[in-house]
Formats: sequence, C-alpha cells, structure tokens
Amino acid sequence: MIYLLVVDKSIKTHDPYELVRAFYGDKEIKIIGSVSQESQAKDADTIAISIQGDTYKVSLTRNNTLIDFEQMSFHEKDFCRGETASRNNTIKHLIYKVLSRNLNTELPWGILTGIRPVKVAKMIMDKGLSQEEAIEVLSASYMLREDKARLITDVSLYQKPILDELDKNNYSIYIGIPFCPTRCFYCSFPTLIAHRNTDLMEGYVDALIEELDDTSVMMDSWNISTVYIGGGTPTSLPKELMGRLLGHINKKFEGIKELTVEAGRPDTIDREYLELLKSNYVDRISINPQTMDDKTLKIIGRKHSARDIVETYRLSKDVGIETVNMDLIVGLPGENRNNVAETLRIIKALQPDNLTVHTLAVKKGSEFIHDREKYTIASADEIQEMLHLTSEFAKENDMIPYYLYRQKQIMGNFENIGYSKKSNPSLYNVSIMEEKETIIGIGMGSTSKFYNKLENTIDTFSNFRSISEYLSRLSEQKTRKRQKINEIEKSWSNLELDTK
Repeated sequence: MIYLLVVDKSIKTHDPYELVRAFYGDKEIKIIGSVSQESQAKDADTIAISIQGDTYKVSLTRNNTLIDFEQMSFHEKDFCRGETASRNNTIKHLIYKVLSRNLNTELPWGILTGIRPVKVAKMIMDKGLSQEEAIEVLSASYMLREDKARLITDVSLYQKPILDELDKNNYSIYIGIPFCPTRCFYCSFPTLIAHRNTDLMEGYVDALIEELDDTSVMMDSWNISTVYIGGGTPTSLPKELMGRLLGHINKKFEGIKELTVEAGRPDTIDREYLELLKSNYVDRISINPQTMDDKTLKIIGRKHSARDIVETYRLSKDVGIETVNMDLIVGLPGENRNNVAETLRIIKALQPDNLTVHTLAVKKGSEFIHDREKYTIASADEIQEMLHLTSEFAKENDMIPYYLYRQKQIMGNFENIGYSKKSNPSLYNVSIMEEKETIIGIGMGSTSKFYNKLENTIDTFSNFRSISEYLSRLSEQKTRKRQKINEIEKSWSNLELDTK
C-alpha cells in the first residue's frame, strides 16, 4: 500500500495522486489526512506534502523512517503559469524529485499528468518563448525528457496555422455509432454488439437525423468545419442506413472541409460499401489493424486476419478514398518489438496517409482490467523500444507528428500519437485534442464541447450512455445543447455592447 499524506486542505490532491500512481504502477494508493498506524506499517511508503508560508516540502517515509525529502520556495515564473497552477506544479516537481531518486525511475513525461501535453507547450510558447526556450522550461521545471519536450513543441508549431484559422463561430460535429461486430478486450466504450441489436439500428439513425436537424438550426449562424463519424464501428450499420445518414449530412450542412468515417474493421466493409462512402463525399476513413499478427488479433477479439486488412486497404484506394488512416496499438498481450517490426514491415508496403500509434491502456470497464494477470505484457522499457520503432518508421516514410494525447492507466506512462503525410493531417483530430473549436456531439454517449473563443472557456455536455435513455430523452439532450450555444452567443453580444 502507498499513502499520500495531505494535511493541508488547500492542496488539491488529484494531480499529485496521478503522479504518484505513475511511479508506483499497479500498487494501491490511498490519500490520507493524518498519520495512522496503518500508514506506518512495514513496507508502506508514505509521501507527505506540507506547506509553511511559501515553502513547499515533500517527504518520503518507509517503515516509519524518513527516507528523503525536498523543499523549495514558490516561484510562479518557474512554470510560466498562473499562481494556482504554478503552486500545484511546485508540489509535483518536489514529488518527482523525491520519488525518481528513491525509486530509481524517470518518467518520460515528467510531472505532466494531463491528457493534452501539447497544450502546455503551446501555453509556454504563447508567453513569447522560442521553441528552444520552451524545451528548456519543459525539461527543467516540468521534468520532461528532452525528446518528449521537443516532440510536443514540434506538434504545437505544426498545429498553430491550423488553429489560427479557426474563427469564433467555427464548429465541428462528432457522430457516435455504438455498434460493433465484437467487443475488443481493451475496449471501455458503451458499445453494442451489432448482430444482436439490428432491431435498434433504424430507430437509432432516426434519432441521429433528428439531432442533426436540430443542430443545423441551432448552428445556422456558425460555420461548419468537419464531420467525424466514429464509434464503435460505424460501418456496422447496414449500407442503406449509412447512406441515409450521409445523405442527410450533405443535405443539411454546406461547406464541410473534411468528412471522416471510421471504417475500422475490414470485416464490415466491401467494395459496395466503400463506393457508398466515396459517392457521399467521405474523404477520410480509418482501417485499423492494431496489429498484423493473426494470433494477437484473435486474443483481442477481432474476427478478421492481417490479410483482410491488406486487401481492404488496397480496395479503398482502388475505389478512390482520398485519405486512409491506420491505427496500431503498442503493448498488446504477448507482443514484443519483433511483432511491431513485422507489423510495420507489412504496413510500409501499403503507405497509409495517416498512422495513429496508441499505447495500450488499462481502462475501467474493459475485459483487460479484470483478466490482466492472464496475459504477458511488455515492460515499460520494451514498450519504449516499440514506440521508437514506430517513430523511426514515420520519419523514414515522410510522416510527421501532428497530434498527441495521453490516457489514464496508459502502459509505461507513454502516449498516443498521430502521424501524417505532410499537409494531410486530420483537422478534426487537431480540433478535438486542442479544444479550440466547438464540437457538437451527436448520438449515444457523445460529448459536446462548447468553446467560447472570446472568453477562452470551454464547457461540456454528454448525451446519455444508455441507448434506451438516449432515445427516450432526446428532446432533453437537444435542449441542453441549445442552452449552451445560447449562452456563448449571449456573451458575444454582451462583449460587443461593452466595447461600443
């Protein structure tokens, strides 16, 4: 057991907890407000945080014996942040120094615990710092490994012209399709097995169209950027229902810059389905191998083979789909660097336009989290080697990193990263990760993000995760979204009045 001792109630415990968890991996961590007999037990580590004036102190106690401590005075400028964030980062900085020294462990992402580290790089460079100066701050104050600091500053610089083009009234649409042929063992989404729920599909598409109609009216004075149809596996829908959905999108929304459908599983698409997508102006799809090892595909719950992936990819290009993304997962059960190298060798012959590399995450609600002990999983060092292989592959094939995010419970405390052929990034992926554009979520479990550019604030609202609640309470969900948009537009009007 690991204890995080926080007596001062003014200290926010979420980020320190996440950082301690990153160091201790699978060990249970408990936050306590006072020293107890339990926390002094044999083999129990206690990390204590205390404040005296502007001096912060973090100590490590083991077996009721003080092992080490660090303290420092608060300096807001060290982190290029406001006071609240900088005080929180001061605590994390001290935790990192004590634990890395005594556990002989360094985290590639240093003290960063959030899922959007590129935002931090952007924030620092927006202060007027050069890329090299930002890297220095990220390495010294945030404890990032230099290659990670350079990576997120590179991504931020690449994204800048894309984000600068977004006006206050730009928005995108995300449409969630919850149906899937099978449930992968690492999946935590509220998916529905397609062949068991065919009776729900038509009613579900009816509800999507109702939401889309409401959105087209609600966002009439805004400008549509992109539409992304994700899942689940959207191509689990029968062709006629997908055709109806796409036709309605193209009828109701003019000027879409990018229309994406996650085709995902090769066992859900054929030439006729791909031709349907192409004829409805879909210019981006994903065909997601995850791995090109047939044995691993069976373990994770896939019903297709590596050969199916190759054939489907070639078919999509033959039909004329402009951009095809492929997803890989590093750290799958039983896989090592040789498996990843073989997957990359096969993919190289296909030359995908985009490549997204995920690090396996242990997600709540997944089969994996309950049966993890049944599988052989690579170590953090091995996962790092695998990620290095994918990074080198991207460089050798003229692909550049254009978006990046992290997840809780991600293996080895690493990251997920999207690579793109030059000048061909997914605009939606940049937008959803950097949160500089309003996203309207359509469908069961979809999240809307309401971004007010003039106030630089973001608010969220999620549709119900149960399909029965989503369908029966559709009007309630539409009303909540209209209220959020009305609030943003009212704030714009008030700002205009204040400046007159």
